[in-house]
Amino acid sequence: MRIGINAALMNRRGGYRQTGISRYISELAGGLEQVMSPEDRLVLLGQGARVLHDSAIARIGWEQTGLPVMAAARRIDVLHGPLSVVPMASRIPSVITVHDLAFLKFPEQVPASRRNWLIAGTRMGARKAARVITISENTKDDLLHWLKLPEEKVTVIPLAISPRIHRVSGTSLDVFRMKIDVDRPYILAVGTLEPRKNLETLLRAFAKIKDAVPHQLVLVGPEGWLTAGLKATLDELALGDRVRLTGFVSDEELGGWYSAADLFAFPSWYEGFGLPSIEAMHCGVPILTSNTSSFPEVVGDAGVMIPPDNADLWAETMQDLLGDEGRRRELRQRGYVRARDFSWIKTALATYDVYREVAR
Repeated sequence: MRIGINAALMNRRGGYRQTGISRYISELAGGLEQVMSPEDRLVLLGQGARVLHDSAIARIGWEQTGLPVMAAARRIDVLHGPLSVVPMASRIPSVITVHDLAFLKFPEQVPASRRNWLIAGTRMGARKAARVITISENTKDDLLHWLKLPEEKVTVIPLAISPRIHRVSGTSLDVFRMKIDVDRPYILAVGTLEPRKNLETLLRAFAKIKDAVPHQLVLVGPEGWLTAGLKATLDELALGDRVRLTGFVSDEELGGWYSAADLFAFPSWYEGFGLPSIEAMHCGVPILTSNTSSFPEVVGDAGVMIPPDNADLWAETMQDLLGDEGRRRELRQRGYVRARDFSWIKTALATYDVYREVAR
């Protein structure tokens, strides 16, 4: 069996596109190489073509024209679209992954051109594909409700933690703290800076407790889209050096940021999976998340979950957790156990099973 994955959005350079879908493609490919039968072959189509990576228009055109030609030339048996889209004219059996339906749930938080293409591309891809993978039960439910697909067509396969993200402790953690020049304890948030992450609520909550705690608020992640509101909130609150924006950081460095934090805060309005949650648990930081979308099934009893729309409650809960070392110790231990449920080998094995079913 020759498996083809659309790898146009796979990126090795630092920045926005190295998060999210790029991580999914690279980690899945690495896992598949370990679990496939020796006679199978994995082909990453479009990998390294910078114009496809950087230009949405070029990529959309290539996915419907160049990709099917390339897949046919490589004699692909199963074609995987890791971001909801497959070539409509191709006769090769296909699989897509739908990560979330944020463009439907919160349309005002997604640029119009991107939203329109995601709606059209996901609708066509889900109907064209032989099988659809979602990364959580919540996304599966959303998709079935929207498109009325046969339930047996959709398979839930969770994400996992990158093997490059490690818990840091002892002397190594002291060295990391010196390297990043942190002189305060801190609350950590991780993710692309975009409206769905609800960072404005987190900033307002932090502003309410900044005089009661010694902590800094650290936002780790590259700038995404529609960040004017976030920047305006930062200017309005005038928190100065109590807030730190790091921009994009590598996976290797990300483990240190998690490990050195006193609390991980994830107030997102909606997540298809919420990968930073299990990354934080793996690295031993207690987590506070929203109680919406996929968070209950991913976090379970290993974190504290509250509504994302109440800055007063976020402020109160953060202050309570920061002042209760026993509670945070309990959450750390639960997080370690919960994080072990997820691995890219498990994800790859389940995805490989889908490929084999489709190829048959």
